[in-house]
Amino acid sequence: MKRTLVFTFFSFLLLIYMFSCAESQRKRNKFPNNIKGTSWIIKEGGLIHIDGEKSYHLSKKIDTALLFNFYAIDFIDDDRFKSYDSWECGNDCFTAIVGRYYFTGIDQIEMEVDRITHSGTCEVPVQVFKPSKVMSFDLVKTGDLLQLIRK
Repeated sequence: MKRTLVFTFFSFLLLIYMFSCAESQRKRNKFPNNIKGTSWIIKEGGLIHIDGEKSYHLSKKIDTALLFNFYAIDFIDDDRFKSYDSWECGNDCFTAIVGRYYFTGIDQIEMEVDRITHSGTCEVPVQVFKPSKVMSFDLVKTGDLLQLIRK
């Protein structure tokens, strides 16, 4: 009787542990992350946004010294991204979408938008999403170009 109770108790603890780790385990997978630490200019599509375009065309961001108006995305590290815009003088309102990303397949990615921030002369409050807004994309890489196609 005592062994049955102990076994039941530890089985219950194991189930709690498994379900509490299910979300983080889903995001920690074995798919290669070949976009970590990269920066891209968004040639078509604008900011990568929860209500954004169906397709984004990206090119490697090398130097923005000669670019005055652009949209960009940085895959900061293993799981964080930032999509932002930059404008020449005269438009001093800048938007940034900040969140996390993870691969769900070799050429598939999910991006979770945590917040949308504004800086400069904007009078727009920060939008925080709890829970995060999720976007799913297929990745198509052709040479130095990358395309994100919303699912």
